[in-house]
Amino acid sequence: MSKLVSKKSLIVCLAVSLVLIIAGAFVAGFLHFNGDSTMRDYEMIEVYDYYTLRTDESKDSLESFVKSELEKNGFKVGRINCTEEEGVGNVWEFVVSGDKSASEFAVALQGSIQGKEDIGFTDPAIVTVSYHKIENAPYYEYIWRTAIGASVAVVLVFAYVAIRFRVGMGLTAFVAAVHDVLLTLAVVALLRIPVGVAFIGVAAFSLLLSAVLNLTVFGRMRADFRSEERKNLPAREGVALSVKDSVKSVFTVCILVSAAIVALGVIGIVVGFDLASLMLAALMAVVVSAYSSLLLSPAIFACIKERTDAARAKKSKYNYETEKKKEKAAKAAEKQEPAGESN
Repeated sequence: MSKLVSKKSLIVCLAVSLVLIIAGAFVAGFLHFNGDSTMRDYEMIEVYDYYTLRTDESKDSLESFVKSELEKNGFKVGRINCTEEEGVGNVWEFVVSGDKSASEFAVALQGSIQGKEDIGFTDPAIVTVSYHKIENAPYYEYIWRTAIGASVAVVLVFAYVAIRFRVGMGLTAFVAAVHDVLLTLAVVALLRIPVGVAFIGVAAFSLLLSAVLNLTVFGRMRADFRSEERKNLPAREGVALSVKDSVKSVFTVCILVSAAIVALGVIGIVVGFDLASLMLAALMAVVVSAYSSLLLSPAIFACIKERTDAARAKKSKYNYETEKKKEKAAKAAEKQEPAGESN
């Protein structure tokens, strides 16, 4: 077990993580993240039907007619969203893409719909067609805000762990938090998992889970280092035994969190809200945090503890009296000398 916290293991973990992070940064930098509909600019044809007494059959006829007209004129129809506004009418949103001008086609489409007497669209006031271009570029502005917020959170994690446990553990938690967020982003970029604005929450979740799992392992280490059986063990052996005792707790937390994430994805499917991409990204964060807390962090802290234990052992070999104490002892000896001579 001590081999897992050896210097060789640390070098391997860092090398694997570095390769993945660099590859992910390259993909994200040149190909960008695989953005979902919330991050892509898109064009939309909106059909507003003011006739509130329309039957389901008539509504289906209108939707089918509009879709066929779009495809007939070279447009690719993506998402179709139909909503009903009580007392007002029905609204269809057709997300389209193509080489032709969708804004010009919207005018022609309205004329085509109003001429369809066989499905009851004879009144120009009943159905209106409009064109909209949705621009989501401003969402990228949140990247810097997220980076600043994550930096503050990482510093707070370091301070908390350093005060509650040890400075070495605080430094390890700091490195692990940065590593986990970057590696999660890299893996998502490499696997081309679609991401949107909600992905900011995955980055925050990764940082939080990293802190929780590392605190679980560090809590076990602190208890073990204070026990009579393990407080005098070599650094790497003591760390390895504590990690072994923490595996069950870490896996339990990961399984419970993963179950909650999957349940959230299933609920999204039931209610018609696609959370599959967010679920996959969050599961990647769980895997990365588990790997970090059981392999990378212990290997880092074992190196730190080995150095601090060696420094502490070296200090204990010498009598480090302060200069002030030495001066006091010398003065006390001088005062006693005359008294001894007079007697």
